[in-house]
Amino acid sequence: MGQLALIDLTPEERGTSGAVWWSGSWQCRNFDGYYQVREQGRGNWCFIIYAFGDHHANVYRVNVIGEMYREDVPIDAQDRITVRGRKYGREQWQH
Repeated sequence: MGQLALIDLTPEERGTSGAVWWSGSWQCRNFDGYYQVREQGRGNWCFIIYAFGDHHANVYRVNVIGEMYREDVPIDAQDRITVRGRKYGREQWQH
């Protein structure tokens, strides 16, 4: 397998929607303010769930200055989280 290009962005650049960067073997992106990753730059982009509540999941976000924070989003009985009105199944989030 070829070497991955390591492209590092400043925190402010990471705060821009659509920004993509690498952290070790993980490709990361800012998806409309939500933090997503995929290993080795392949496969589905996945939201990162920090914790679960009764009817919500706590996902990571990226603010405009590139800082990470957590936000609660709904999760249903079929393990689908709702982000910006759209449902994402288990194949699109990690815990």
